[in-house]
Amino acid sequence: MLTVFELSGQNKSYLGLARAVFLVFLTLGNLLGGVLGEKFNRCELLNFTNYARIPIVISLLIFSNVYWVIFADGMIAFFTGIYNPTRQAMVNDIVPQDDIPKANALFGSSFAILHMIGPFIGAFLYSHFKGITEVLSFDLLTYFIGIYLIGTITYKPPKKDNTIKTSISSDLIEGMKYMAQKKEVFAIISNTLIAGFCIGFLIPLLLPYFIEVLHMDERAYGIAFSLFGLGGVFGGILSEKITKKFSLGKVITFCIYMEPVCMLLWLLFPGFYNTLFIFLIWGLVVILRMTSQLNFISQKVETKYLTRVFSLVDLAFVFPNIASGIIVSIIGNQATTNQILTTVSIVFIILIFPRLLFKDMRLLYSASNDKVNRDTSVQDQLEQG
Repeated sequence: MLTVFELSGQNKSYLGLARAVFLVFLTLGNLLGGVLGEKFNRCELLNFTNYARIPIVISLLIFSNVYWVIFADGMIAFFTGIYNPTRQAMVNDIVPQDDIPKANALFGSSFAILHMIGPFIGAFLYSHFKGITEVLSFDLLTYFIGIYLIGTITYKPPKKDNTIKTSISSDLIEGMKYMAQKKEVFAIISNTLIAGFCIGFLIPLLLPYFIEVLHMDERAYGIAFSLFGLGGVFGGILSEKITKKFSLGKVITFCIYMEPVCMLLWLLFPGFYNTLFIFLIWGLVVILRMTSQLNFISQKVETKYLTRVFSLVDLAFVFPNIASGIIVSIIGNQATTNQILTTVSIVFIILIFPRLLFKDMRLLYSASNDKVNRDTSVQDQLEQG
């Protein structure tokens, strides 16, 4: 975002375009990833996506045209879209079912730590060196580390229910039908759609907000993101304890109601230190919801549907983000950043708060923590090895 903002002459419309392209490619990757993760060895698929992203990152060291940066970012998003649902389904393959909450809490905390450290390091390096070379070099290093770590995993795919070959499109349609029948999962995806649409405005407009409204620089932007990540660390750590006391459905419901409140409070009380405090709470709520959703799906969804459901949840956030990015690219220079974000925060509250009147949301809120029976053949192989 920092590079696109600078290369475009601080044109907010380009930020919306960049976000829309990123999300279109991420959507395509998610659509493929949800099915490919069921058809192929998940471990090999993860490493393939890491190898594929390396030359794309290298190309950004060579070409600095704003359109190439946007396209390359989209291609990275495509392979990331394949990676994400495959990784999460593989966690359920190799981790004993009783330990899934701990694994998801660890993932939530790790995800938050990366979002705490990453923006801070990225903004600092970009501001200090006045360029993106050092940031990309650091990014490249993370892919090589990921390839090495995945290579240390001993993994064999779980048993298949049958050997009937199906097409990618039929697998995707089957996953959507399953989601529609599983009302609690449908509620999670519906909530994620709403959050995805509203947060889709925030992400490309966050940097302009810091510059235009708070009159801060890139480093302050990075620090605020880091506080969001720090809150997420607390959310990941607390998730297991909280979900032992309250059902996953209640935790998810509480968190999705808190998110639009955090957004509106942040805009009503502008200021750098207020931003840091609210972002800390906001990060905690988001990661707590995300971790609880992972646990809920891990407990309630049969193995053969896992990758597709994780993919659909990702898509539910990403797809409306595309619409938001397109809207920002159209109206970015026709309204002030503050006007756009304030309007969106009010819409966020209006769309979320009546949700408990709907059957799917009531079922999610009252859902028990019962678990499905899952194939443990992969875990047995790991224990024997």
